[in-house]
Amino acid sequence: MRSRDKLILTKILKYIDEIKLFIDGYSQEKFRNDRKTINACVFNLSQIGNLLVK
Repeated sequence: MRSRDKLILTKILKYIDEIKLFIDGYSQEKFRNDRKTINACVFNLSQIGNLLVK
């Protein structure tokens, strides 16, 4: 595996870990009512998408 691919995978895992931290202990309803957490998760998902497009 190329070093660039490893770097991308490492970043993707970091974004996934951040999302997991944001939603830890949240019920589905609590998540739906927390715009800041939703936006933080969407941001991390978009960062993952950007890494996959490059």
